[in-house]
Formats: sequence, structure tokens, C-alpha cells
Amino acid sequence: MVIKSIEIAGFKNVHQSTPKKYDFFHDTIIQGENFQGKTSIGDALCWVFCGCSSTGITADYLLRNSDSSTAFVEVVFEDNNGKTHILSREQKRESGKSYKILLDQIPVRESDLSPYIMDHDIFMSTFMIGYFGRLGPKQARELLMQVLPFPSHQNIVNKVSADVRSYLPIEECFDSNSFLRQKKSDLKLVENEIRLWNDKLKQAEEQISSVPNEDHVDESQLKSRMDMLESRKENLIRASMQNNSVAILESKLSVLRLEMQSLSGRINNVSSNYEKTCPTCNQPIPEEERRRMEEKIKESNLLMQRKFEEAQVNEQELLAKINEAQEQSGESLAINQELEAVQSELNYVKSEYDKLIRHNEAIKIEKNLFDQAKKMLESAKERIENLSSERYQLNRSIVAASQYNSIKASLQYDTVRSSIKNVSIRFQKVVPSTDELRDCFEILYKGRELQQISTSEVIRAGLEISTLLNQRTGLKIPIFIDNAESITSYEKPHVQIFEARVLRDAPLTVKSNA
Repeated sequence: MVIKSIEIAGFKNVHQSTPKKYDFFHDTIIQGENFQGKTSIGDALCWVFCGCSSTGITADYLLRNSDSSTAFVEVVFEDNNGKTHILSREQKRESGKSYKILLDQIPVRESDLSPYIMDHDIFMSTFMIGYFGRLGPKQARELLMQVLPFPSHQNIVNKVSADVRSYLPIEECFDSNSFLRQKKSDLKLVENEIRLWNDKLKQAEEQISSVPNEDHVDESQLKSRMDMLESRKENLIRASMQNNSVAILESKLSVLRLEMQSLSGRINNVSSNYEKTCPTCNQPIPEEERRRMEEKIKESNLLMQRKFEEAQVNEQELLAKINEAQEQSGESLAINQELEAVQSELNYVKSEYDKLIRHNEAIKIEKNLFDQAKKMLESAKERIENLSSERYQLNRSIVAASQYNSIKASLQYDTVRSSIKNVSIRFQKVVPSTDELRDCFEILYKGRELQQISTSEVIRAGLEISTLLNQRTGLKIPIFIDNAESITSYEKPHVQIFEARVLRDAPLTVKSNA
């Protein structure tokens, strides 16, 4: 592209009633004292192509002449095919932010200018020296990614070590930072779980080692011995009860003698003389009634006499039984002695049997604990082995992602660095503490930041960036150098150049630098 001329009216310091027109050359010098309108020409060229000033300002009240109702800029330019076009942009105060754009007298939209400028940021970054350095990291990166052959995901993966390459996804939209963070998060969970299972493994080993090496003891012999003694004890008790009846017989004899004593007393106290009068009312008792009472008393007396006699017979029988039982008392003593011995042995056997039962129950419980601990031990070993394998995979994935980020940052840097001479641009760098890529925007000229270099070096850096963009886009957009007096010489690119220079006490002039 070559811009041949420009006409300006109602724009910045040019009133709409006194438009100004300038012709341009392949190498054009725009010079004059400060505030004469040199930069305004650059602003007008940016505005007609992109709708903003050389610094990106779009506010109409700042760009339109304050005393004019309409801002108008028209340029005549020649495209890369040698065809001449007329492009104009007009904005009226009453239309607000709306523009009227004409290309070869035909109304067009902003997007219709893309064959000549590609897009707003490409044109501005190429045309106006210093504009690219004012872009944010995201804008600058996206702009360069449009024109530079940044390495693809697969190209980066191919440079990752072969032993970890397979741990990376194959998708082009792969987000290495999210992948890295997720794998580190997963690794932390796995390591925490490994620690938990190691604790369980240690507990199981301690439990296994604490179980005494004792076997279950057969209690059947003691049980048989105890049952035999119980049976012997019952037999002895029955024999003892049969032979130990003297006390019972003597007790019966005592009761019987008391009864006999009672009968004897009642028989002896019966009187044969009866009162002839009633002891209660003192009335005479009839003779007939007295005879009946006497007969009744005699009958009662005879009955008691018979009972007494029967008791005497029973007494003799009990005395005989007592004599017989006393003769067997020696056998009963032997039975009682044997019973005491059997009871003593039985108590001892029961005690030993109870100890043995408790011992076997404890062995059973310990065996269960041992079996549970062994199962836990095997489960812990298996789980730790699986987790260790998972940890290995995660570590390999983290190594792969870390390498990926480092390679990506280096390749991005090298891609830009290989295309320009003294300028280096870094859009991403690896954070050492996390291995993640962090967006940045570092433009260096000969290793120094733009804030640390002179104005002439800023211009030289801008020229390299503009040349890079022109080479990659093939647009051949002209380059506008403001404050060109700061640089005495430079390697001129093969495109149209505008140099705006301050010339003391001189009016604004536009001329060829041939």
C-alpha cells in the first residue's frame, strides 16, 4: 500500500471551513514547530482507516475540531495490486459515534476495509510506531498469533521427552495450566491417601505382632472329668440322704412324745362329778341332759385312750428304727467324707475348666483379630501398591505438563525472536514455584525493557515490529514515525515511510525525503 494524499477538514486543529490537503511520497517528511499538526496528520491517517487516533482514542469530541460540526478525512491510496482507491470517513456532530465511510464513492462498513488493513490492531500496530507496545498481553498475543506460525499443540508435544509424552492429551485445545493444577490436586489426594493406608498398614503389623503365639487347648478331658465328678456327687448325696435318717426319726419321736403327753394330761383331767346347776345361769340342769353329757365325755375319754395306746406302739417302732439307723452311722460318715473329697476335686476341676474356657475364648478373639489384621494388611498393601502406581502416573503427567509449559514458552519466544533482529517479545513465562504458564507482556530491545531505552531505540524496536507484521501479512502497510528527529539513521523497510520531525520555528511542511 502507498498513501498518495490526504485531505483533512474539521479534524483536530483543522477547521472544516479551511480544509488542508497534503501529497505524500514514498519517503515523506512532515516537519515543523511543535503544535503545528504533524502528529495530527498521523492521527488523521489512523482515523480514516481505523476510526481512532494514533494512540487508539475514538472519542469524537477529542478528534473533531471543537469549532466544526463535521470531521472529514479523505485519502488516496494505491493497493498492492497497483490499483488506486479513494477512502473517506466523515462524522457529523449530530450523528454521535456513527461514521460515514466511502470507498471509491461507495458506502462501506469497517469490515470491508480488511483486504487493505486486515484488522484494526494489525494496521495500527504496523502503521504507527509504538502502538503495539501499548497493547495488553492478550491483545498483543492474539495479534501475533494471527500472523506468526506459533507452535501447535502437537509440535510442542513432540518436543516433550519421549518417556512422558504419552501422558499429555492429544486435543489441540489442551489447557496445560488446568491440566497441571488438576494433576497436582489429584497427586495431593493420592499422597494423603497413601499416608492414611501406611498408617493402617503399620497398625495391622503391630496388631499381628502383638497377638501371642498360643494354640487352642482341648477342654474335652476336663469336661469329661467334671461331668464324672458331678455324677459321683449326685450318687453320694442320694446315699447320704438314705443313710442319714437318725435326726429325722428322733425329731418324729419328740413330736410323738409331746402328743402322748398331751393325751395323758387330757385323760387324767376328765372329772366324773358334774355340777347339777348351770355355771352360767345357775339354773338346775335336767337329769336327762346330765346323763347325755356324761356319756359324751366318756366316749371322748375312750377315744383319747385309744390314741394314747396307738402312740405308745408308734413310739416303740420309732425307737427300733433309731437303733437301726444308729448302727449304720459309720457308713454314712464314710459317704460324707467321700462327698467332701468329691466336692473339693469338683471345685478344682471347675476352676481349671473355667480358666481353660476363658483361655480358649481369648485365643479365639485374638485369632479373629489376627485374621482381621491379616486381611487389613493385605488390603493395605494392595491399595498402597495401586496408589503408588497412580502417584507415579500423576508425577509423570506433572513432569510432562511442566515440560510442555517450558517448551511452549520457549517456542513462542523463539518464534518471535527468530523473525526480528534486536527485539524480543515474551507473552508467557513459567512460574518456578508452580511450573504454570503465566501471561505476561515483555518487549525487550537488546535485552532491555522499553521503559529503559532511549526514544531512538523505541523507534528502532517499533520499526522491527512493523517490518515483522508487514512481512507476515504481506499488506505492505506504510509506517509512521513520530518524533523522528530522535533518530539519525535506521535500516529503512521496503514500504512507504512517514517521518514526523520537530523543526524549530518552522511552519508545517510535507515533502519528499528522497
